[in-house]
Amino acid sequence: MNALFSRALLLAAFALPACQDALAGVVVNGTRVIYPAQAREVTVQIDNVGESPALVQAWIDAGDAEQTADTSDAPFVLTPPIVRIEPGRSQALRVIFTGAPLPADRESLFWLNVLDVPPAPDAAASDDQNYLQVAFRSRLKLFYRPRGLEGVANDAPAALRWSRSGDRLQVQNPSRYHVTLAEVHAAAGGRELAVEDKGAMVAPAQRLEFAAPAGTEQVRFITINDYGGRVEHTVRLAATGG
Repeated sequence: MNALFSRALLLAAFALPACQDALAGVVVNGTRVIYPAQAREVTVQIDNVGESPALVQAWIDAGDAEQTADTSDAPFVLTPPIVRIEPGRSQALRVIFTGAPLPADRESLFWLNVLDVPPAPDAAASDDQNYLQVAFRSRLKLFYRPRGLEGVANDAPAALRWSRSGDRLQVQNPSRYHVTLAEVHAAAGGRELAVEDKGAMVAPAQRLEFAAPAGTEQVRFITINDYGGRVEHTVRLAATGG
């Protein structure tokens, strides 16, 4: 396993002095990365908003959160893969597609990982007390978007097909784009119940199911657009049986 990644996963000692010191200092601009097929590269900016230098490692995986920078086989080159960022400074990460074969009729999903490894405490401080060293990893969706896809990504949520069968709420995505569902609420008998509030994603041509009250008449759902904005939608349902 990559040495930096291994160190990042190590929680040293068990006393917890000054928990606020463990707060992440590196912030990634944006909530997702869109890579148009025609682009030579895209850049992602990361900022060190903390008070100490930050050592950052970045890599891209194809969906396995356990992959490290050494084991990832995603078809992208990311530079710089490891960088030190001084307090108050920024760093641009360059993402370059290698040209590996990917589906041309729909988006492909990858994940950008940004690992913020805090500096070890100085020797004098560590001699006097135990400490907990925590590394923070941000994991953002990266969508590779082929040329000439039918439709527009931000119109894909309106194309979702919702239906119910008994106590199951179903959604199908007929579009060529991934749709992130930040929240899903089902309304029945004048009451509304959250059936998904931790985030779900419907891939192109995929169908998802949620447990919902029997007799659900309306669905209110919130999606995330290309810019990271939350967009609310409401649809009336027709039962498909049950």
